[in-house]
Amino acid sequence: MIIVPTYLEKSPVHGFGVFAKELIKKGSKVWEFNPIFDVRFTDAEFERLPPSVKAEIEHHLYQPEQGGVLYYESTMGRYMNHSREPNVDFSDVGVGWATRDIKPGDELTCDYRHFMADVSHITYL
Repeated sequence: MIIVPTYLEKSPVHGFGVFAKELIKKGSKVWEFNPIFDVRFTDAEFERLPPSVKAEIEHHLYQPEQGGVLYYESTMGRYMNHSREPNVDFSDVGVGWATRDIKPGDELTCDYRHFMADVSHITYL
């Protein structure tokens, strides 16, 4: 879940994005796993969901280990867009750190390759 003040807005990167409400200093923790807001489930559990629910959430799923558990974040963090020069580092799965100062109004971005075992289905990476 995102633990800094943010808002959702149309993104110049893709669709909607997450933007800083206030200054986020370099090295600040921006995101951390929380089992209340970050749902974990198996492929089998996902397959048992109604088709409409699967269609709604599958775009925002991530899987840190090939064949492992699927994750879905219920906070705005699911709208963080990809960048090859992100301002939030997820190299350690379960926590995201600001790589530089993020000014109010700046979009928070991450590198999907840091927390997704397989990104082959994402054509723009």
